[in-house]
This record gives sequence, structure tokens and C-alpha cells, in this order.
Amino acid sequence: MADVFISYASEDRNRVRPLAEALQSRGFNVWWDRSLAAGQDYTAVIEKELKSAKAVIVVWTQSSSASTFVRDEAGRARDEGRLVPVLLDPVQLPLGFGAFQAEDFTRWNGGANAPQMQLLEEVLKAKLSGRDVDGSAIERRRRKLGARIRLVSVLTVIALVIGIAVGGRYLISPPEPEVTQADLRAELLRLLAEGQLTPEQAIQLAQILESGALGETQSAALSEESPASAPSAGAETRTADGGVELASVSEAEFDATARETYRQAFLAVARHPDAQVRLAAAQMSQPQTQAAAMQTLWNYAQNNPDDPLRDEIFLLCGSVGEANDNPLGQRALEIATNLNPRNTDVWRMLSRSYSRLNRGAEAAAAVQVSEAVVAANEGRTAEAEQQLQTAAQNLEAPAVRAQVVSELGAIASERGDWTSASARFAQAYTLREQVADAAPENAPAQQVIQADAQQLVIALDRSGRTREACERLRQAQQEHDVAAPDQEILDRCQAEFRTQLRSDVQLAPTLRVRPEVIQRQRVVTPTPAPTP
Repeated sequence: MADVFISYASEDRNRVRPLAEALQSRGFNVWWDRSLAAGQDYTAVIEKELKSAKAVIVVWTQSSSASTFVRDEAGRARDEGRLVPVLLDPVQLPLGFGAFQAEDFTRWNGGANAPQMQLLEEVLKAKLSGRDVDGSAIERRRRKLGARIRLVSVLTVIALVIGIAVGGRYLISPPEPEVTQADLRAELLRLLAEGQLTPEQAIQLAQILESGALGETQSAALSEESPASAPSAGAETRTADGGVELASVSEAEFDATARETYRQAFLAVARHPDAQVRLAAAQMSQPQTQAAAMQTLWNYAQNNPDDPLRDEIFLLCGSVGEANDNPLGQRALEIATNLNPRNTDVWRMLSRSYSRLNRGAEAAAAVQVSEAVVAANEGRTAEAEQQLQTAAQNLEAPAVRAQVVSELGAIASERGDWTSASARFAQAYTLREQVADAAPENAPAQQVIQADAQQLVIALDRSGRTREACERLRQAQQEHDVAAPDQEILDRCQAEFRTQLRSDVQLAPTLRVRPEVIQRQRVVTPTPAPTP
């Protein structure tokens, strides 16, 4: 059991990862739902970890403040005196939490030694030791470090500029001529290549490279259309003559979404241990090297399915590729829907990609999925299911449609409708196999096909079709090395139905079995139906 539980909205996974890693590097035993293993009962695991943790960090953002699951976890932690709120966005906290001081991480640079982390460490240590937090002492330290929090990024850049200017020979004032932006860029790229880039410097480099990777800001050229003015996701808009125009993502909205995705992904990939990956990320900002660099990242991600930063690599390729009309951009976004199914930005960028190719129905469907994600996070499950059903009918790419169908299976499982769930997972599994057969090198398809196979076995077993579940598991093991979803099903298949299952296929500890819609559920799993 971990000492620290992190509660957050699934859309913020990439933003929360640096926080979890920073806490771990400072010696804390941390649990967040990326720690879930295949075959585990998610509801039971989350409940157990939440209950046993001595401190519960609730990450407040635009998304989490609207999430019923996060508010529920935060309420439990508050009532039991274990709440440690952290603010990543400047949002108004939900009713009932405004009286609790939230540590301000809105300007956090991502570093484990940043002032914000020092404050958070003090609060956590007090919680873990069972003593009351000395609010006055923390506040004094907060004021002491406040100036440093405001200036740390600026001072880092200034120090770096001075270091470039003096060539290591001066310590106080830089000589003439003044350091140029090109000098700063060159030095940051050198540090990137050597793997010495700090979080603050990575932020600075991302800002420098962004316009080259994504082009100049388009907003002014797009009638100053803001994301808020774009058509509502999944909706139909009426034209002047009464016709129907399918909703899609505006260029201004895509521009803003792509830039935010690029920044977050670049900051992660810039700290990748492989120098080739780091340099390729930077080379995507140069027209003459962009295509080759993207291919390098694509090949690396395909050949390294277990890389923890693989998600960010595909997001980087997706945002830059789509912004520059590179076909790899759309392919990367389609893969990202499998790796980040609850990331609304991925679906909205994919919508723009389909719209650019005059695939209007698919563009509208992708937007519908993004709105379904929002509805699911806010507890409007019926609405989410209806939107996903409509979207699934209009998505042509098997890998993308499979993910939507799998989400529908997850929703059916959540309400205990195992018959519908088994039908959905069977459909998703078939679509995954089509992708795997057509493109064996498609690592995400090979990875997630096991997830749907396991969920299909569970749904069949829960609906009373255990014999069929065992046979499906046998076939999946033969074709895709699928592990049994749990030891109980494995034992019953072998003992009661004499199904010849491979004993060398272990329960996969790192396989992502289900999308976050199931990882975050809070329902009691119904008792399995008796086997025939």
C-alpha cells in the first residue's frame, strides 16, 4: 500500500505524471491509477489504495473540478483529515473545498527541487507522521519562497544567457555584444543533446521552437475566432438555407489545442533518456529536417511499445504532423486515441484532420467522442453512451472505431449489462484483429487487443457463458498471447471445462486492460452468474 494517493481527472494524466515522478524522486511512496495492473479489480484496488493512503493529493484543474469521481475522492480525504489540495489551473474550487489552502502549482516548472515541491513535501511529511500541519509555519515558508517561485524561471534563463555571453569567463556582467535569441537557442539545444536540460530550460526551448514546429499563430488570420466560438461538439449547425452542416473543429481551436499539446509533449520528450529521441523532437521545428525527425520518432515509438514516454511521442507527432499536413500526423492521432482515449484534445485534433480531408461525418464523430468524454467525466453516462453509439457508426478507421466500441463495452460493464458488454467487446476485438492483420507492425493494436480480449472473457463469464469465455481465451492465447484476466477464471476454465490453456502465459502485470472510464468507476461488481 502506498502512503500518498493522487486523485486527478483522466484528461490531466500527462500533466500529473511529472508530479508523481517528482514526489517519487523525493522519496515518497506514491499511487496513482497508472499503477493498475492487468486482471485487477479496479474498483477494489482504487478503494483499497484510497482508504489506506495517509495523504490524498487532489490535483485541481479545469477538468478535475467538474469530475464527480475526483470530488468524491476529495470529499472522503477532507472528511478524514487526509486532504492535500494542489492547484494546476487557476480555478474556483468546488463547493466545500474553498476553506482548504491549495498549494499553487500553476507556475510550477516541473522540477523535483522547485520551491513548490519543497512546500508540498513539508505538508506531506506532516500528514504521513500523523501530526497536524503547522499552518503558520507553512505560510511563513510559503511567503519566503514566494519570490523565488515568481522569479525562478526568469533567473534560470538570465543565468543561462550570462553563461553563454561570457563563455564561462565572467560571473557578474556580460560583455558586449548582447546575447541574441539565436545564441540562447543554440545553447539550449546543446544542453538538450547532452541530456542536461532542466525543466525551466525545457520550457524556454519549447517556447523558442514552437513557432517553427507549428507555424506562426493563426488566430489573427482566422477572423479572430476563438475556441469558445466553435460549434458545439457532436452537434449539427443549420446553414442559412436550412441545410445541415456537421460540426467540426475550427482552425483557431485546433491551433490552440495543438500548441498546448505540443508544449506538454515536448517538455516530456525533451527529458527522454535517448539522445536520438530528444534531438528528433527539436529537429521537428526546422522545415528541412521536420519530416525525417518525425519519421525517427514514429519508428522509435513503434519499436519500443513499453517506453513510458511513448504516449507523448505520438502526441508530439500528432500535433506537429497535423499542423503541417503530414500524413503521419493523422496516423499518430489515431494511435493516440487508443493510448489516450479520455484525452479530449486528441479527438478534437483528429476531427480537424478528418475535416481537412473532407471526411465530414468522421470529423463530426470525433468531436462527438470528445463531448462524450466530458459527459462521462461529469457522470452523465447515458448521454455519453448515446453520443458514442452515434459516433461509432460514422468512424471508418478500424482502430479508432474499435476504441469507441470498447468504451461502449466499458459503460455496459459499469451498469452490469454483461450481455451488451460481451457483444461490444467482441466487436472491438474483431476490429483490433483487422488492424493487426493489416499492419502487424502496429504495436498499439497488438497491445490493446489483449485488453479487449480479457474484457470479453470477463463479460462472457459474468453473463453465464463461461464455457464460451474459456474457448475465447484459448483462441486469444493461441493468436495473441493473451493472459487470463484473473486467476479464478483461469482455474475454472482448466478444472471445470478442461480447456487447454497455456500455463506459460502469465497474468500480465503491465498491460493496460481498460480505458480510464472503467479504471475510475465506483460500482460494485455483480456476483458472476453460475456456470452451466
